[in-house]
Amino acid sequence: MIRINLLPAREAQRRVEVRRQVQVAVLALSLTLGGGIWGYFAQNDALEARQAELARLNAELKRLEEIIKEVRKFETSKALMVRKVAAIEDLKLKQRRPARLLDEISASLPEQIWLLTIKDAGAGLQITGKSFDNVGIAAFMENLERAPSFRAVELVESKTELLKGRSVVAFTVVAHIGEKKKEAAS
Repeated sequence: MIRINLLPAREAQRRVEVRRQVQVAVLALSLTLGGGIWGYFAQNDALEARQAELARLNAELKRLEEIIKEVRKFETSKALMVRKVAAIEDLKLKQRRPARLLDEISASLPEQIWLLTIKDAGAGLQITGKSFDNVGIAAFMENLERAPSFRAVELVESKTELLKGRSVVAFTVVAHIGEKKKEAAS
């Protein structure tokens, strides 16, 4: 029988197998390392893009905050102007109101009455005066109730006094100011 020593062939085969395993391991390690480096740079680029976007948004936010401040300043200014215009309109109305009211009171006065005071009493006028009789006071109140600027007239006080030896009636009425409601046609 012939003996062939196969030991060196097995040894050579095992070296080839080890070399192949080392090559596969190096290739796998290289691919893993390359993938990790590529992933690192991709994440770094994404991070830089996000940071640039954040910086841009912060700059936009600051710009918009300045605009909001200006808008609020203009709104405050507008509200102030609206209040001033309303005050001016109110003053104009109040400026015309006394002349119109005094004209209507004057037109409502009968000959036997004279007035002593006219005071603003909230939603109306408190009028004090004197008359020779109660009929004159009643006529005055009826005339005031017919005037367009007065809603209702109430007698607050009426008392008899002596004036230079003559009996007169001192009175106080409250005339409520406001436009009369139009009555519906029947």
